[in-house]
Amino acid sequence: MKILGIDPGTKNLGYGIIEFNSKKEVKLIKAGVVKFKETDLQHNIKSFEKLFEPILEEFHVDEVAMETIFFAFNPKSVIKLAQFRGAILAKLLFRYEKIFEYSPLEIKKSLTGTGRGTKQDVNLAVKKFLSIEEEIKPLDISDALGVAITHLNSHLKKEC
Repeated sequence: MKILGIDPGTKNLGYGIIEFNSKKEVKLIKAGVVKFKETDLQHNIKSFEKLFEPILEEFHVDEVAMETIFFAFNPKSVIKLAQFRGAILAKLLFRYEKIFEYSPLEIKKSLTGTGRGTKQDVNLAVKKFLSIEEEIKPLDISDALGVAITHLNSHLKKEC
């Protein structure tokens, strides 16, 4: 099973694909960040599909998981992110039956054992889980991989 994790952002969108194989091994397939240079939300929504379609086609992802919106102090930023996230969900729902969603608290708890972990704690947990020795930068990438790992953990708990 291949899982795509997405850490949505209107400037930087992190993504990570992991695979859980029949030997019950987890490996990193691809991870990166899509940087949006435009400030126009509509332009970035259109760009998402152009940039992401090749990734979905090449790696034949089975399931998609996305981080939900976190609490923020800037209402304009939250509204813009919510609109962008909704557009991404709509686009992905045409391809996948369901998009799984996890809050930052759920992700941190799944990876670090506590909901109070930092982005750096998530980064370290992702590196350990996937046996990655080099640095994962920017943190949007480890956040996206954390979403994918959280979904895998959730999926495995349901099987038990």
